[in-house]
Amino acid sequence: MRASNASHKLTSIALLAAALHAAGVRAGDADAPMFSLHGFGTLGLVHSDAEDADFVGNFFQPDGAGYSGSWAAGVDSKLGVQLDAHHGDQLSAVVQLVSQYRYDGTYTPQIEWANVKYQFTPDFSVRAGRTVAGPFLLSDARLVGYTYPWIRPPQEVYGVLPVTNMDGVGASYRFQFSRGTDLVNVAYGRTHLKLPGGGGIDARQFFEASNTLEIGPGTFRIGYSSIQVDLHSPSVDPVFDGLEDFGTAQALALRDRYQPSDFPYSVLSLSLSIDPGDWLLMAEWAANQSSGVVSDTRAWYVSGGYRFGKFTPYLTLARLRAETISEPGLSTEGLTAEQAATAAALNSGLNGVIKYFAFAQKSLSVGIRWDFMANASLKLQYERVLLDSDANGRLGNIQPGFEPGQTVNVFSVATDFVF
Repeated sequence: MRASNASHKLTSIALLAAALHAAGVRAGDADAPMFSLHGFGTLGLVHSDAEDADFVGNFFQPDGAGYSGSWAAGVDSKLGVQLDAHHGDQLSAVVQLVSQYRYDGTYTPQIEWANVKYQFTPDFSVRAGRTVAGPFLLSDARLVGYTYPWIRPPQEVYGVLPVTNMDGVGASYRFQFSRGTDLVNVAYGRTHLKLPGGGGIDARQFFEASNTLEIGPGTFRIGYSSIQVDLHSPSVDPVFDGLEDFGTAQALALRDRYQPSDFPYSVLSLSLSIDPGDWLLMAEWAANQSSGVVSDTRAWYVSGGYRFGKFTPYLTLARLRAETISEPGLSTEGLTAEQAATAAALNSGLNGVIKYFAFAQKSLSVGIRWDFMANASLKLQYERVLLDSDANGRLGNIQPGFEPGQTVNVFSVATDFVF
């Protein structure tokens, strides 16, 4: 999507926010329950020198900056509004609506959160409905760019589980002690995500657990997510249908090994944040395991910054490794010419699918944040992304002739705000 097209679509987001704000004000006039309205947003532009692919904000964006246009607004731009309702001290509800660039190339608003919470005690609560998902340090505020120093959380780590919400039930318990607090969260549910170009991901038996310890300026978090995944798309299904039709023992073994349907996927993450005021340090490590088409990966980042008044320069190093990037595939020994040609085509298709889901890259990012007014910041960021050989990294909209192993330079500017 070119930047000129994105600007027209962003106008509709602003109109949506205005309408919801008016509705929230009217709701707040009622005696009970009590309503409050909050919002957040990012207006950004991204430039990329990629020629046969796009730098995208997440796995579900169909295009971004690079091949589709050297500048793009949709990579980071978004707008969200949140309506909270409280009935007494125990019962509350929240609805959060977010408009951002989606799989279908639109900014159609989607319900990000919609849940009811009951606070049994000051420390124990349960909730039901659509809630936040993700085991990472910033999962709760992943879409609110104002809450973190960079323009976007490091994709090497946060792309390991790009899901942001689930439909289900959850509970949390807070332990309080003299030096800090410890928060335990568990949740169970499911979610469905649509993919660019058709198809989707159905994540069932979605279990999450996390423990967040806060002591002074330090925050330590360990998170775990486990999902049963069904993945279907026009580019994936024919490959596995072809392996099944080929019918040899080797073909069926490859189908079962890389099966995109009903396979387990789990993520373990460790996070650290230290922010005493003048400076900040953040680091996260994540690893996923899967017996399906998505490769096992290991990812980490380390980021630090120092505050000079309203300015915060920062530096981030990140790495993402994939265990499986290619597959030897079917042997053509002893096959007829026609069978060998079919086997070669299936091998090519299978490796294309494996490469698409085998993310491997490293990056160096430098940037600066300027808190130029209350509740608003301006950020500039430069990233140098080095793709591993035979890997597409986190790039999207891969074109024929794309060469893995290249270096991509990305420049981003964004204004984050909350209200």
